[in-house]
Amino acid sequence: MKHLLQRLQLSPGFLLFIVAFAYLDSIKSRVAPGQLVNAYTFTPEAVIIAIFNIFLIVLLLRFFFKRIHGDHFPFNWKRGGLSFFAGLVGWVLLSNVMAFLFSWTFGTIDRNFLPELVISSNLNYILNFIIYGGFYFAYLLFQKFQSHQQSLAAYEVAFADSTIQQLKQQLNPHFLFNNLNVLDQLIEEDPKAASQFLHDFADIYRYALDTSERKLVSLQEEADFAQNYFRLLSQKFGNGYQLSIDIEGGAYQLPPLSLQLLVENAVLHNQAKKDFPIAIKVSQSESFLTVSNTKNLYKYKKKGNGKGLDNLKKQFQLLSTQGIQLEESDTLFTVRLPLIEPKSL
Repeated sequence: MKHLLQRLQLSPGFLLFIVAFAYLDSIKSRVAPGQLVNAYTFTPEAVIIAIFNIFLIVLLLRFFFKRIHGDHFPFNWKRGGLSFFAGLVGWVLLSNVMAFLFSWTFGTIDRNFLPELVISSNLNYILNFIIYGGFYFAYLLFQKFQSHQQSLAAYEVAFADSTIQQLKQQLNPHFLFNNLNVLDQLIEEDPKAASQFLHDFADIYRYALDTSERKLVSLQEEADFAQNYFRLLSQKFGNGYQLSIDIEGGAYQLPPLSLQLLVENAVLHNQAKKDFPIAIKVSQSESFLTVSNTKNLYKYKKKGNGKGLDNLKKQFQLLSTQGIQLEESDTLFTVRLPLIEPKSL
């Protein structure tokens, strides 16, 4: 029973409210003008029948809401209204079938299915559904809204944390000094390569600062930035790490610095050797961006707590109905990022 209530998203407080409302409604129907108020007025047997009917209404409404609208948020009024109407039709049909079976069992079909009674009964079915279904519908939307607000808050925290972590990484003195030393070497050995290195170096900071307050950037921007970032790494590691990017582009978007994070993780956790370079491959298929790298993990784990990937997961939980997919084997580590279409936001 507890599991069913959880699936229907019913809380004890809401159930208590419905039972209390049904009880008061049963009392109200017995205190019409001209009727005596006695012990029968307050008997709860009508509530038991009402609770059974309400439970069926909730089941029908939840069934149609999940299939027509879905559990995603924000709320779509057209689909939400259609799911409510479908539930209403289903409830009226079910109520008539149950009434017919009950009358057939006791041989009272002729008496209970007079035109006037059928109209009155169906009007009562409709009103009951609108009242109790409306309560549940409003409660369901309130829960979805609360859940959505919590997801938004979690996303904002993850986004801010991710931005801070990435900016700290780019402004890390160790990262700066390493690249300045590389630049100093290149100026003497290869001025042309030094110029390209300096250009890529400046682009990294420009991109990190420009996108620090943007929640999404285009796939092409991310790919270009990842290429610039990898060129800097190549000056330090040579051909130990290899990056190939094969994308079609389009209007798809990603959270900023997400692709760079995955490239950086591949370098951070895998040791490259002359006879075993680490191959990082970025490819686009349908609505996913796949980033995979061959594995040669360091014997001793390098510093890194996986916070960047965790933050990225939290962002995608809100930005997309599909989360990040991770696959790992003895030789390959793969991450699939769902690409986001602008119209879906």
